[in-house]
Amino acid sequence: GVDVTVTGVRTATRFTDHARQVTEYRRGRVLLAGDAAHVHSAFGSQGLSLGIGDAMNLGWKLAAVVGGRAPQGLLDTYTRERHPVGAQVLDWTRSQVAAMRPDPRSRALREIVSDLAGTVAGTTYLTARLNGGGVRYELAGAHPLTGRSAPDLELAGAGRLADHLHAGRALLLDLADDPGLRA
Repeated sequence: GVDVTVTGVRTATRFTDHARQVTEYRRGRVLLAGDAAHVHSAFGSQGLSLGIGDAMNLGWKLAAVVGGRAPQGLLDTYTRERHPVGAQVLDWTRSQVAAMRPDPRSRALREIVSDLAGTVAGTTYLTARLNGGGVRYELAGAHPLTGRSAPDLELAGAGRLADHLHAGRALLLDLADDPGLRA
């Protein structure tokens, strides 16, 4: 190796593995999203996906309320929908921090996760946890697919679904004839 001598420090920051979350994402006219609503370890790189999910959930609701197309009460659904997602990520990052500890139990946990990641089901599960694709908003009495992210389907003669969503415009898919989608 090469010996390095530190002659000065311009910026010093502190890294912690704290995991905290506010109890309410909305209180009156105050709305919190991203790091203002939840902080956690950077392990797993889930913070960006979580913050983007908050912004997407809140953005369209704010636009609808401000534009007069929805009542103020729509904003009350923000905490109910996003708080559980934030709590899941905090639990997930806590488990990642625990797995990094240098003790035999943590080593065993890392080996199990490594084995799991070597399977299709394990990779699918881990990917959904890391990128937010596993988020589901529960609605009583709704179809089991309601509130889930759309999979990247191959559309008959029209390419992939994701290709049509990149423009950021609304897209209506008529899947009524698909027996797998019937309630």
